[in-house]
Amino acid sequence: MIVPMKQLTLVCTASAREKALSVLRELGCVHVKLDVRDGEAIRRSAASVVAAEQALRVLDVAEKNGTFAFRPDANSKISALSFVELTAEAEKTVAPTDTAGVNTIAEIITRLRDEAMANALLLRRYEAFGDVNPETIAALSASGIPAALFKCPVTDELPSDGVFTFAEETGFVYGVWMRVEPLPESAEAIPVPEISTAEMRRRVASADALSAKLVCLLADHAEALRKPLNAALRACQEDKTATEVAANLRDAGEVAWLQGYLPGRNVLEVLAKADAEGWGVVFSEVDPNDPNVPVLLEPPRGFRAIGTLFKGLGILPGYTEGDCSVSFYIFFSLFFAMLVGDAGYGAVMLAGVLAAGWKLRKSEAARPLLLILTVFCLSTIVWGILSGTYFGIAKEALPTCLSAIPTVEWLGVNDNIMFLCFLIGACHISLARLWNAVLLAPNIKMLGELGWLGVTWSMFMIVCGIVVNWFNQPEWAWWLLGGSAGVILIPLIADIKNEGINIGMLPLNIISAMGDIISYVRLFAVGLASVKVAENFNEMALSLELPLALRIVAVCAILLVGHGLNLAMGALSILVHAVRLNTLEFSNAKGITWSGQAYNPFKQPQQ
Repeated sequence: MIVPMKQLTLVCTASAREKALSVLRELGCVHVKLDVRDGEAIRRSAASVVAAEQALRVLDVAEKNGTFAFRPDANSKISALSFVELTAEAEKTVAPTDTAGVNTIAEIITRLRDEAMANALLLRRYEAFGDVNPETIAALSASGIPAALFKCPVTDELPSDGVFTFAEETGFVYGVWMRVEPLPESAEAIPVPEISTAEMRRRVASADALSAKLVCLLADHAEALRKPLNAALRACQEDKTATEVAANLRDAGEVAWLQGYLPGRNVLEVLAKADAEGWGVVFSEVDPNDPNVPVLLEPPRGFRAIGTLFKGLGILPGYTEGDCSVSFYIFFSLFFAMLVGDAGYGAVMLAGVLAAGWKLRKSEAARPLLLILTVFCLSTIVWGILSGTYFGIAKEALPTCLSAIPTVEWLGVNDNIMFLCFLIGACHISLARLWNAVLLAPNIKMLGELGWLGVTWSMFMIVCGIVVNWFNQPEWAWWLLGGSAGVILIPLIADIKNEGINIGMLPLNIISAMGDIISYVRLFAVGLASVKVAENFNEMALSLELPLALRIVAVCAILLVGHGLNLAMGALSILVHAVRLNTLEFSNAKGITWSGQAYNPFKQPQQ
């Protein structure tokens, strides 16, 4: 269920505001309404969080010897250093011990890499001139011999004296103009570099070597630094939360006040604390249209692990939208099984989950994720056994221990699977419509939901009649569709002032209902594609004609890569299709927008 919330307004004396914040934090049940989200203190605390997160990312990238997505502050000390000062700073750098140390090294590495790139580009620009030394050119000019670098089209006729060419490239001639006369109009003067090309090459090599050295320094200390940096990040996040809450405990003369939300079951606890502390508190019912009401989701005990999936997907139903945890869990497990569709793959995934479970056996936080993954893997194995699918191996080629397991032959016919997909879709959407009807009863709007229920099943029969060869569409399916559309119109006409637009949209919405049913055929299409890919890799591996030793190696490589790729594609299809069917087709019918914000009470930081 979604835990009912109460809105709280708390008033205390301005002199006791600091103590009130401390006591509120000890209570740990009030989700503070953050109307004030800006201010110098909030910006500083937010910057600290960003710096800590950035330092952890830097360590991850350093371990992989990747490119930093680090952009230093233009006003920082490092950005103002000259190349010589920068290299001196890099050479004396020691192992970091905190967030600031890691970010400083990352900033130095970024500057070094930028300097190396800039000098490499300059070298490319002057490459056609050979070795260029600005001091030599300046000395010639001082002695009365003009010297200017230039490039001009190869078609130009140049004087034979006082002009020296070095190279010809991409239709241009590059050279030096040592004549009193100005350059021809077709020629382009190339500015003399501030440093010699030899110095550019030295700087590129020096910057590359120093940046590589500093990356190694970070990588060598990453393991030791990660724990204290994570602790620093948590501290910064807690400080940011405390700063935001403090900013929302606003002064109004001699009193201070804030607003927030808390579960109804905690009202008596807060009242007792208010009486002890001398606070004034007012509890009120939350406004159903208030988008700030937080959502505390508490599914039935056996389904609580679904919260881990919601958190991973970044979705949460709105406060007034209902808890669909149970249906989401059940149907997602079914979709997972059908999309992967192979008992062998399910067993491989289950082995990985069990191995991870053994490694993380002491981690309480990992248990919900491991539990839900175990359920998904087991459902995949059951579906694979029922359909007789093991790594795409033909049934006659299976070992006796597997071929002897009873299967459901009905699942081996494509038309049957498509029919099953449409049936699952109709049941899934019907659950949403019936749920809405029960919640709306006895309001006249309940008729609209019952009408859509009829549309759903009439569309199921019409779609099956078109797609499934053996299905004979009953003649009354169209009568059911027309009658259901009429029932839908009753509440719309009754409230025509507000629902008039929906009357005009009804034909399009009915067509959309057909699309929703058809959408579930993706379970068949993706599952079939997975099986065919597995079969093709098996056939490819076994059809090789090579010497025995080479054949064994090649077969193992093809099977490992092929099935690994197929399994990865299956995981991707789950994220795309299983999530979609729950968060789009079902949710549109149920009216779930997944716009809820999580209940996040102001409480003591966890150790």
